[in-house]
Amino acid sequence: MKLSCIIVNYHNSLPLKNCLESVYRTLQKISFEVILVDNSQNDPGMEDIKASYPQVQHIQNNTNTGFSKANNLATQSAQGEILLFLNPDTVLSDQSIERMVAHLEANPDIGALGPKVMNTDGSLQYSCRRFPTLMTGFFNRYSLLSRWFPDNVYTVRYMMKDFNHDEIRDVDWLSGCCLMVPRAVFNSAKGFDENYFLFNEDVDLCRSIHQSGFKVTYFPLVRITHHISTSNSKVPAQIIIKRHLGMSHYYRKHHGDNLVTRIIVNMMISLRCLSQLAFNLLK
Repeated sequence: MKLSCIIVNYHNSLPLKNCLESVYRTLQKISFEVILVDNSQNDPGMEDIKASYPQVQHIQNNTNTGFSKANNLATQSAQGEILLFLNPDTVLSDQSIERMVAHLEANPDIGALGPKVMNTDGSLQYSCRRFPTLMTGFFNRYSLLSRWFPDNVYTVRYMMKDFNHDEIRDVDWLSGCCLMVPRAVFNSAKGFDENYFLFNEDVDLCRSIHQSGFKVTYFPLVRITHHISTSNSKVPAQIIIKRHLGMSHYYRKHHGDNLVTRIIVNMMISLRCLSQLAFNLLK
């Protein structure tokens, strides 16, 4: 089998149905399978999904195991030569995945490939980025400083706003919303690091792919749409905490040789976590 399309769901069955429809509508010329891992236990729309797409392999987790563990679980039963990790709130355009497969096969030195990603309103979503630095904690995509000062040097550099997003380019890392990886490369990189519950795992995987000797390539000749929620509702506190624990793990894993620096960074991450928890309470 050529391709295994892996989707992790957590109470996202409404956009998931649109995602699956786009998968089966657009994939016509290659053999593929879809593996769906459900981390939610009572998503009311899942019964309709199962009835509408009985060919989808469904894995039900008893608890929310997080994004990394769920994806790794799916790869254990995947039969495809190529793995496609896809968010349930994405919609594929015609021939997008087949063109990505063709480009990947024509360039065996590429270990991860990602398309041009568009927002719901048709604007560009900055899905390829440089590796995070200490300043990224203050100037990332969602930070207030990036919203107040969108053209500051730290945000521009991290979000890669300083190049033409219509050209193919090797990059540091790609968003996991639509990430294509040859199975052999994924195994060589040892899969997703399960110390990440949600967020940071795609950065870490791309870094491991680089370390395995492969390129990570942004491929804007095809486009997908990623319908990121713009809800102002509260985020569960445990998600905020686990995200920041992931940040701490990433720094310790890749930059943590100096104990003093690590302590300072962990203090900064803790302060950032506390501030987001406080802001979340005010929503």
